[in-house]
Amino acid sequence: MTTPFSRELRRAADKIWGAIHDHPFLQELGFGTLAMDRFTYFICQDYLYLLDFAQVLCMGGAKSLDLRTLEIFARHALIAVEVERSFHTAFGKSLGLSPTQLDQTPKGPVTEAYTKHLQAVARSGSLGELVAAVLPCYWIYSEVGRKLYRNRPKEPKIYRQWIETYAAEEYLKPVHEQIRLMNHLGAGAKPEERMLMRSHFLLSSRYEFLFWDQAYRQEKWPL
Repeated sequence: MTTPFSRELRRAADKIWGAIHDHPFLQELGFGTLAMDRFTYFICQDYLYLLDFAQVLCMGGAKSLDLRTLEIFARHALIAVEVERSFHTAFGKSLGLSPTQLDQTPKGPVTEAYTKHLQAVARSGSLGELVAAVLPCYWIYSEVGRKLYRNRPKEPKIYRQWIETYAAEEYLKPVHEQIRLMNHLGAGAKPEERMLMRSHFLLSSRYEFLFWDQAYRQEKWPL
């Protein structure tokens, strides 16, 4: 029996994903001890990231060869714009940030690099390459949410709410849709395309690690 391509990718990225789960940002978030200024930095950067992410998903829709795939990307882009960004706006309000302040926050170095990577793949790559590049964002947040949910903190309430959002079955549905799409596209891809898909998946996984690390260090441009 052929191993699903998504499982091959997940296995290749296991060391990176293990480092993500062990990162102090997520460890401290799970214990409820994460400094609030680090979480605030993360929410601001994630809010900015989502606009680029939604645009990349729209490009996925443009590359789709059937209505079912187009519908998935259109719906996921709408979720990123309406649901996710409103979710981040609500968190921003709880943290004392207005939507204007969120919009005017400058992108951190990792946010800039990560979104440029996604845009480059979306512009020049195949649909399979695009899915491989965006899948770590979907999948890692689901894994993180479900892992932290087991011992989620009661306080601060905002940390508990964040964990519960990404552990929810509602969030898991689009994750599974992208995984199934990855398996379908991977099965039909030529070896050279599969190598590119693997490369994009691993690089996006590395950027996911760096995104948490950037927030923990509250990284700013040196100049």
